[in-house]
Amino acid sequence: MRHWSEEDPWEDDPGPLVRPYTVTGGRTPSARSGVELISLISTVRSPARDLRLQPEQHQLLALCRTPVALVEVAARLNQPVAVVRVLLGDLLENELVSVSSPSAVGAPDARFLQAVIDGIRRL
Repeated sequence: MRHWSEEDPWEDDPGPLVRPYTVTGGRTPSARSGVELISLISTVRSPARDLRLQPEQHQLLALCRTPVALVEVAARLNQPVAVVRVLLGDLLENELVSVSSPSAVGAPDARFLQAVIDGIRRL
């Protein structure tokens, strides 16, 4: 049995490696702050032909034809959430997607959650 430090990290071909800063063009903050992990993203319209988008942005638009949570988009794109937020900011600027906050989509309030906790404790 070999120690993990002796293993070759490239034994299994990982395929093409694209660094996150390449996907975002070196940008780290997103254009729009406050998009939460459970915020729902929906595609509003298709991009104009002259609008240059990253391949990941095209994938994001395709994924969000029906509302999808930001964290789910990041998982499906196999990208860090911070990268998806930057890409999402570009799409929001161009009015290609909309973001619904959790409270706007019917997230339970604190009283409801407390009632659930109290009910579970009684069990």
